[in-house]
Amino acid sequence: MFYIAQLFGIIALIVLMMSFQKNQKDTLLKYQIFSSLLFALQYLFLNAISGCLMNLMTMVRNLIYKKFNDKIPILYLVLIILCMVILSLASYNGIISLLPTLAVVLYSIALWQSNLTITRITEIISCLLFIIYNIKVLAISGLISTFIEMFSAMIAIYKFDIKKFKKEKSL
Repeated sequence: MFYIAQLFGIIALIVLMMSFQKNQKDTLLKYQIFSSLLFALQYLFLNAISGCLMNLMTMVRNLIYKKFNDKIPILYLVLIILCMVILSLASYNGIISLLPTLAVVLYSIALWQSNLTITRITEIISCLLFIIYNIKVLAISGLISTFIEMFSAMIAIYKFDIKKFKKEKSL
């Protein structure tokens, strides 16, 4: 089971890295929906139920967000966060099990608004929370993928935000 979990994590990583190199929210969400499914399977095979449930909720969130594009009613954000909190409490297994919830709640709020710069910065914060969780549940490929995901988000910040800012400043 351990090796099957790691395989799902590696495939999820590849899909997720591809998502951060997209500069359209709709395309980013499509990639992340599939990536979340693969990460949920990774955590399921590791018996890390909190991580599994949060990734399944991430899929639901991304499907809803994709449907509404940039006009997501706040009611959906509240309902998604409420479901995440309920599932987190149901799967509570110590303080570490709350980290995936905090990570996905923060990122859900970041995706809800339309500024991709904030989304990418929040992704880095979420990665830091998942790094701790992945160490605890022995999600080796998840840990590696989280570091790479964080690096990928940093590259996207440079590519889409810093370079753009420098270009605008020089004009």
